[in-house]
Amino acid sequence: MKRRRYILLYKSYLIGFLFIFIATLITFNLFYIQNSSEEYKKSVIEQTIRTNLIEAKRGNIYASDNSLLVMSVTKYDIHIDFKSIPEKLFQENIHSLCNSLESLFKKSKNFFYKKFQEEKNKGNRYFSLVKNLDYPHFKVLRNFPIFKEGQIKGGFIVEKKIRRIHTLGNIGRRTLGYDDHRGKAGLEGAFSEYLKGKNGKRLEQRISSKIWKPLKLENEVDPEDGKDVYSTIDISLQDIAYQALLQGLHISKADHGCVILMDVESGEIPAIINLEKTKKNTYEDVRNFAVWEGSEPGSTFKTVSILAAIEDKKIEDNMMVNTKGGVMKLKGKEIRDSHYSGYEKMSPKKILEVSSNVGIARIVYDNYKEYPEKFIKHLKKWKLDKKIGIDIPGESVPFIPKPNSKKNWNGITLPWMTFGYNIKLTPLQILTFYNAIANKGKMIKPLFIREIKKNGKSIKKYTKPIIINPSIAEKSSIIEIRKMLEGVVKNGTAKKFYNPEYPYAGKTGTTQLNYWLKKESITYNSSFVGYFPAKNPKYSCIVVISKPKKGFYGIEVAAPIFDKIAKYLYPKIGKKKFPKKGKNKNDLLKKVRESKNLFFNKWTMPNVISIPGKEVIPTLENMGFNVKYEGIGKVIHQSVKPGNKLKKNQTIFLKLEE
Repeated sequence: MKRRRYILLYKSYLIGFLFIFIATLITFNLFYIQNSSEEYKKSVIEQTIRTNLIEAKRGNIYASDNSLLVMSVTKYDIHIDFKSIPEKLFQENIHSLCNSLESLFKKSKNFFYKKFQEEKNKGNRYFSLVKNLDYPHFKVLRNFPIFKEGQIKGGFIVEKKIRRIHTLGNIGRRTLGYDDHRGKAGLEGAFSEYLKGKNGKRLEQRISSKIWKPLKLENEVDPEDGKDVYSTIDISLQDIAYQALLQGLHISKADHGCVILMDVESGEIPAIINLEKTKKNTYEDVRNFAVWEGSEPGSTFKTVSILAAIEDKKIEDNMMVNTKGGVMKLKGKEIRDSHYSGYEKMSPKKILEVSSNVGIARIVYDNYKEYPEKFIKHLKKWKLDKKIGIDIPGESVPFIPKPNSKKNWNGITLPWMTFGYNIKLTPLQILTFYNAIANKGKMIKPLFIREIKKNGKSIKKYTKPIIINPSIAEKSSIIEIRKMLEGVVKNGTAKKFYNPEYPYAGKTGTTQLNYWLKKESITYNSSFVGYFPAKNPKYSCIVVISKPKKGFYGIEVAAPIFDKIAKYLYPKIGKKKFPKKGKNKNDLLKKVRESKNLFFNKWTMPNVISIPGKEVIPTLENMGFNVKYEGIGKVIHQSVKPGNKLKKNQTIFLKLEE
């Protein structure tokens, strides 16, 4: 009996000691946590609570007519915290909620009922209901039974995401650009500081290893939306340039190409298109060749050489140059004309018209071989050795060899330069020079932006042309070179496209890209650069086609694209003469209105953005396609991107808006 009492007493002491030990341990830990370092406290809090950024809505990019080019669209991810929904509220409203979800998502109400009951029993605090929901559907969903009670009582967790949408699809995508994990490109990258806005923040609580739930809305700091950028891009001109280039690339089976259209007096760029062949044998806007790709310009540089000689009075009236049958031997090398003109002697004007390599080399080499620095001085004066400094990132640095360079200069460098070899320029740099000729000698910077606005109010304007060089040459020199460029189209290499009703001036170019290889391995750049109308220019334009497989001369590959663009624009700038017999002005205007269809291929999707739905829908339906649409007015979105191949009976979705 006594022994049993000792055993019970011993057990009591042991249990008491354990309680005291546990109490002491708890007290010690509480004391340690209270008196621990700030770093420790911070780490504990960060494991359960965090401050997460709320992405600001990026500003829009608009076209010159205030149409949307790039916009931010808010998408919603919806989750359900079943544990926060009171049991009574859940049971009384679950059936009506499932009925509502069936009508919205076209899934069986039984599917939702079984799933929700299962997740409620589990106590799931972050069940994913739907992702990437648009605002109209979100607006309906948040008013459903249970969900309308909000996050705290209704378990309705909302996560906003911002998506960037290009309304024109593939058209001009690279010029509009991006600002994300890939880096900065195009207008998005150039004007990111204006567009990006200021992010907000909110507190979130960890509810599992990878899942965080937003806390009360009172903890949020609202984001500040970005500013809007109003560009110089003209949707209709962008579209016609795209369609013309796309068709030209398909015809020539080229690797890639670009088109740039520039307003002569303002420097604004209303259209800039880049397209490159993909592995799927389609053409996509992947790289901005117009801005980035520096290459040997070939014969389009002959205009530069001639103007330098005119400025230095090396070209005189009635001057004749002996081209010796189109072959010139120099330092053990031969310079040949692509086409033998049949003339032994030619005037400088004729040399430019027929694009004689020998003729232009003779003029420059004979006059500058002792002092090549004098010729190079003109190129530097015209800023051809420096970047233009455009807003869009990625412009390549031009390459002009220096006469005192042992590495880049030898006895044949100068004559080869005269017809566009041993130098490198981008299409935009070449166009800027030709635009100066069209602009009576004034060289101006290409502009891509007109204005920056915040909440509809202007905060910065780009209205005045930025002058690079007030006068690249004397007035008389500009007049003379313009006559020569008109002659190229009227009497020279581009005469097949001459039409007195819409005359333009310009220069063809054909460049061998790898002339050191065997003949069968040589590839080409084909180009045409000029301006129109010829007498009072409104626009300058350049077309460059790289590595065509069908044809390679600029006149047969690039010039047809330039010609189509000029034909489309002439009526717009009021320079076209209307026929007198059989047709009146209204008939012609009707043709101009329908000009988009000039490049419509039944099995290739055209760009129909900004065209009234009442015109587009019947046309597509009559061609055998299944058209579904939403809204009324003009097309603002098309499900099939321009240039994509169409299939018989294919469904095409269009979104319309007034």
